[in-house]
Amino acid sequence: MPSFRGAQHHRLHVGLRTFKTGLAVALALLAAGLRDAASPIFAAIGAIGAMSRTLHDSWQVCVTQFAGILIGCTFAYCYVTLLPFYGDPGAIGLGLIAVIAVCNFLRLDYAISLSCIVFVSICLSGDNVFWYAVNRFTDTATGLIIAYAVNAFIKPYNNRGAILREIDAFLQEAPGLLHDRVCAERYPDPEPLRRHLRRMDDELEIFEQQVLPFKKGRKGDAVYFRGCFRLMERMVQEFDALSVMDVPGRPSAENLRRLGERGIEVPLAKSGGEDMHSQVMNYHLSNLLDAYTYLEEMRRG
Repeated sequence: MPSFRGAQHHRLHVGLRTFKTGLAVALALLAAGLRDAASPIFAAIGAIGAMSRTLHDSWQVCVTQFAGILIGCTFAYCYVTLLPFYGDPGAIGLGLIAVIAVCNFLRLDYAISLSCIVFVSICLSGDNVFWYAVNRFTDTATGLIIAYAVNAFIKPYNNRGAILREIDAFLQEAPGLLHDRVCAERYPDPEPLRRHLRRMDDELEIFEQQVLPFKKGRKGDAVYFRGCFRLMERMVQEFDALSVMDVPGRPSAENLRRLGERGIEVPLAKSGGEDMHSQVMNYHLSNLLDAYTYLEEMRRG
């Protein structure tokens, strides 16, 4: 009999973005129905394309898609108007090459597929090409606008919690590394701290780019988070400096006190050094503890 012991079970999950996508498509199709659109699928395509994770991404998609629709409609109308054999498969293929070339030239890679779909649909539409092009533009624009509105007004993506979790995880990792370096005289790898730093940098970039109705209030948060990031960066630099010392040195009385406040007790035999190696170690250790203290105060504040 087959064994299912190692099988993985995946939980069915319907997230907020999934719900918002379904809602945006439903509203786009409803709007297309109210204006008796001949091809409401274009409204649905616009809504699906614009439902990105953040409002910044949604805005970029909307701008790109608007440009792509405009290129597809304009190019198709001119193509149909100027060439009597526009419906020939070979002619449509040549036209698509031109559409793709223009999109690439304008760096509208994301809009290439939509531009091509619009171009082909207009070339195959037959009579009333101008109004067909206008309707295609209107339908897709309707989907884009509705999706952006849904994304903006129904709990916009906010990764503030993710950034705070990275700061807290960083603060939790630091004492263990300090203990290994100062007390056990080991050379700990600061890579876990660098991972938190990289993840926080990625989240910060998203946080700073988000265009929200309360962006002015978020600007202060972005400055605060970027200050925390700089302190974390400084701590990693000082950890690296301590980790490359051939002779570990001994912490000073002041650094012993500061380490003790964090529950890091250094054996007396490994303290009180005045040699050059100890001076270098205490310089970097003091800088690290300064950044650590400021980061803790900022997090509490």
